[in-house]
Amino acid sequence: MSMESKTTIHTLLLQHFNSGAGAAGYLRGKIPGLSQQLARFFASRSDIDRLQQAELLSERILALTDFADMIPLRSAVATLEIKRLIAYKKQTDHTAHTLYLFLLGIWVYDHVSEIRQAVDASIHSSKPVKMFLFQWTFASLLHDVGYLYYDFEEGQNASSWSLYDEMLSINYFQRYAGELSEEAAEALQESWKVFAKRYELPIHGEQQSSGQLIKALDHIPWLAELLPSYHTGLETMNVSGGFSGNSNSSSESDSKSNTGSLGSGLPEFAYQMASSGYDGHPVVDHGVASGLILLKYTSIWYWLSKHASETHPQLHEELNARFHYFPHVLEKHVIPACKAVAYHNMPGVKFQLEQEPLLYLAVLCDEMQIWDRFLSGSEHIDNWRTIKPCMAEDIEAELIYGETGASLLHLMASAAHYDKLLGNLEKRVGDWSRFVQLSRLDS
Repeated sequence: MSMESKTTIHTLLLQHFNSGAGAAGYLRGKIPGLSQQLARFFASRSDIDRLQQAELLSERILALTDFADMIPLRSAVATLEIKRLIAYKKQTDHTAHTLYLFLLGIWVYDHVSEIRQAVDASIHSSKPVKMFLFQWTFASLLHDVGYLYYDFEEGQNASSWSLYDEMLSINYFQRYAGELSEEAAEALQESWKVFAKRYELPIHGEQQSSGQLIKALDHIPWLAELLPSYHTGLETMNVSGGFSGNSNSSSESDSKSNTGSLGSGLPEFAYQMASSGYDGHPVVDHGVASGLILLKYTSIWYWLSKHASETHPQLHEELNARFHYFPHVLEKHVIPACKAVAYHNMPGVKFQLEQEPLLYLAVLCDEMQIWDRFLSGSEHIDNWRTIKPCMAEDIEAELIYGETGASLLHLMASAAHYDKLLGNLEKRVGDWSRFVQLSRLDS
């Protein structure tokens, strides 16, 4: 087995975004100064500086794929974590984490041909790199925004819940519609009036329970005008046939009990969590909430575009001048990406590349990204004297080539971090050793 020289995970990623081809090269060509900004992000060694650098860079990436309007959601989750208002005892940062996840996924996509081929086949586009980045933005940078509603039953974060309802308003859509002509701006207001009259939007932050919140998020009736068949948001994202179970698996905590045949369907999982959670305490699963938040909000843009195509051609032309809000894009690219988001935290499941490639890549990278994460959970804080945080310097990484010539990501970590990586991958990712090799640095 041949191998290149060892280096830290940050150096490996930075080298690729400095000079690599594929999706990294595409991003480098679209975002001036990307390498320099990444270098500043990787060099930050204080938690707050790291989060600030992550948001600045994430905003530029999101703007490239028409998701700049999602930054407020990411920032709201960061604020909850910094203020330690999310009750999960092992809570860690999801702001820098999701940017690391985005970057790591691109490295894997560009280097591991079997994963890239599976993802490209599932996307089935003449512009695979561009559409991969579009879908990957959902599945990485945005896949944890549902933490906005964590601890919904407790009501202690109610001041943050109004944000999503503000996003579902004409003022928010006007703000992010870009520079419209006077005619198009008036048409947007008229189109919104039609939408609001036809589809009364619930106030999500005023729901009385986790189950009611899921039901409100799940209610997306305008999708019936955009898709050949529609029932609810959860059913739209549901994977036909479900996933194979894994009784030894859990997602957020090793202490959570196995929740049964959750692989049978996303609606069942969502409402079971909202009813009894992992330990009898109702919870809004953040993956499910993230998927529904993204699908519900994003699909309104597609409804407005479709309505404009029938009634306001000038608005339709201006809305689609740079980005394309066409129903087939929603069905082919947005819904599969939201599906990857909604499922990524489901326990009791081992995800397989052959079934949902984008979701597989998301979970694979999610479980590998354990370094440089701000610790906000009570268990971490109470044990701050003895906790062993994982820093980027603790993870060495390299590209290696197996006996068949296939490329793999080789991660090397100290014993404690090696055990965490191995355990997470074994629980949640099927056949992960085809693409990743783990070693102990002290062996």
